[in-house]
Amino acid sequence: MSTSTTWATAWPEDVLARYLTVGGAHVDLLRHKFRTRYTPQGRPFVSDQWREVDGFIWQCRGCDTRGGVGVFDDQYLPNERKQANEDANSHAAACRSMARPVH
Repeated sequence: MSTSTTWATAWPEDVLARYLTVGGAHVDLLRHKFRTRYTPQGRPFVSDQWREVDGFIWQCRGCDTRGGVGVFDDQYLPNERKQANEDANSHAAACRSMARPVH
């Protein structure tokens, strides 16, 4: 008897990582393009110039929470992928949301 599990559905193209909530919903880590004044060195370094970056955000597909950095849920900068993964996984470990039905 095999103990391996195979997921039947493919991940959406923009999903970089996926975590499973306690209730069975997905928390997806997504690529997220946005404008910021943070410099390439990252937080806390800011400039007076805006620039577009390819950062990250996570979203729970059960409770619809979106996660970010700090009290204002800022998007994760390109050098903050590890933190984004850890935060998405922490949400999944505590969230009891069930997966939404597919219509």
